[in-house]
Amino acid sequence: MANAVSFIKAITIATAFILSGVFSGTLSGTVFADESVLSYRGDAFSLDGSTLLYTEHHQLTYRQVSSDSDKAVNEPISRITRYQDANTQEFAVKENTYRYGSATPEFNLTDTRYGYYEEVTYENDRWRASYREPTEADKGKLGKPDYTPVIDSGFDEFVRSVWPELMDGDTVRFSFAVPSRLEWVNFRLIPLKNENGTLTVEMRLSSRLLSWLLDPVKLSYDTETMRLLTYRGLTNIRDKNGEGIQAEIRYTYPD
Repeated sequence: MANAVSFIKAITIATAFILSGVFSGTLSGTVFADESVLSYRGDAFSLDGSTLLYTEHHQLTYRQVSSDSDKAVNEPISRITRYQDANTQEFAVKENTYRYGSATPEFNLTDTRYGYYEEVTYENDRWRASYREPTEADKGKLGKPDYTPVIDSGFDEFVRSVWPELMDGDTVRFSFAVPSRLEWVNFRLIPLKNENGTLTVEMRLSSRLLSWLLDPVKLSYDTETMRLLTYRGLTNIRDKNGEGIQAEIRYTYPD
């Protein structure tokens, strides 16, 4: 049972990193002529919708490039996400850089309330992960993923890359990097419904034997813009006891 608890804790930390991506944000503050910046926010409420728990503030930098169909697409460059409590006090910062593919950004996260830090980097042709918290720390190389590798906010870019399959109702599998386990964890992304301009998908652990460890996470996307609208489930933000918070996060974008 101890291993199960440890696994749940690790997935708690991992799942909400999935909801952090819609293109990307600059770390240095410098934006070049061919780059654009998108700023948006997420408001995390209790599951009954009565209480604002915290907010996410995303600053994203991207460039437009031509795709195979000669249609311009947004390519992520970098991002910074700041987390604030309900009293607007900042407590965590996450940085991403997209040097090795839109679905696999390097990243680091610092939560000052718990002294928690984790990162994933690419060095010498290998993905490496590390984490540090008050009671333990570890680092190591990630092995070979079973499916398409996805790291942190690269999840949102991954969703767009498999958009046709999801719109056709097909389940998609991917391997998600979990630094606190120093390994890839396999997930299924399952389309639930497509109506009124919204695509709703459900994320589950790929192993049906282990799926009981984590309640499904539900995400909804705008079918026209492919932007994330809501995330409902376990987040990476913890309460005063260090346990993951269940929340519904609602995203708003500039006109």
